Amino acid sequence: MRFEEVSAPEAVERIFAFRYRILDEKEETRKLLEGMENGLESDAYDAHSVHFAAYDEAGEVVACTRLIRPSALGLPTLNNTRHHCTPEMCDPGKLGEFSRIFVAPQLRSIRKLHPLFDTLKIVGYKKMRDLDIVDTVGVLEKPFFRLLNMLGFPYEAVGELQSYYGMRYPSRLNTRALYDANRELFERHGVV
Repeated sequence: MRFEEVSAPEAVERIFAFRYRILDEKEETRKLLEGMENGLESDAYDAHSVHFAAYDEAGEVVACTRLIRPSALGLPTLNNTRHHCTPEMCDPGKLGEFSRIFVAPQLRSIRKLHPLFDTLKIVGYKKMRDLDIVDTVGVLEKPFFRLLNMLGFPYEAVGELQSYYGMRYPSRLNTRALYDANRELFERHGVV
């Protein structure tokens, strides 16, 4: 399994259905589904996003995320949390956001996540580089923040732990730091 960029409308709709199922698993995230009667979870940021998905052998979505590009909407993390991502730290014109990072329950072990997320690092880094995104932000639960760092995504907190659909850190991932933390992987795959 590997992450790949998805743009076909029917494939993106399958991602929205997967997101709905994952958000429906937990009481605190179920609130995000209010008003979404069709079994698809989406919001206004999706129109400004690059979508990524991973599929199992049967072609079912088993993981997804999106990279929100800069737009007039801003970014969910900056619009909804107390953060310290100042213009000096994060150039708003070169800032994106990774969000809706979801994985099917059967893949939630470090042994299965590591190779899968290596593919996300590769396609995500390439897209960040191509879009000239210097930093991405996100809102991460403390255990997921630690897990992403263990998987080679060097996120740093840019705000205190705060209530946002559970307790989460506003966080930042620098594109160059992602490359530096995974130089061997990228070089092995011809990514510069």
